[in-house]
Amino acid sequence: MKTIFDIPEQHARVTSMLIRQFDPAQHVWALTGSAGLRLQGVDIPVHDLDVQTDEKTIYLFEEKLAGFMKLPVHVWESEHTRSYHGQAEIDGLQVEFLGDVRHLGEGNTWESLDLESVRMWVEWHELQIPVLSLMHEALAYEKMGRIQKAELIRLAIRKETL
Repeated sequence: MKTIFDIPEQHARVTSMLIRQFDPAQHVWALTGSAGLRLQGVDIPVHDLDVQTDEKTIYLFEEKLAGFMKLPVHVWESEHTRSYHGQAEIDGLQVEFLGDVRHLGEGNTWESLDLESVRMWVEWHELQIPVLSLMHEALAYEKMGRIQKAELIRLAIRKETL
């Protein structure tokens, strides 16, 4: 799928750098949040970059981006979500890393997400960018109680299918 909206220049530089250093064909990761949504046609502003990955790859990001890391990778947990989390600042841009995201399911068990099952590719500036599917993103925002954002995503899905 070709991108519909572009992302700001600063975000583009950092995304290109991540693609070059962490080939998504070899490492499991995807842009999520506003940048991933915008590249798929959700008309929203982009403030930072959010990268979702697995446990192994988040530590690879941390190792190779050591000079940029502002918050080392650590376990982060909320009432319904558990993951590894780290934060970098690259070219003045905040980049959030989430690894091995798990959600509290029925029976109070932590259910992991098979990232490959919801990862898709958008063509952007002659590069293939991994993103999370709009349907997955809409469901995730609904689970977080962010209904307005979920509705914007569903609107983009409807436009895509016309």
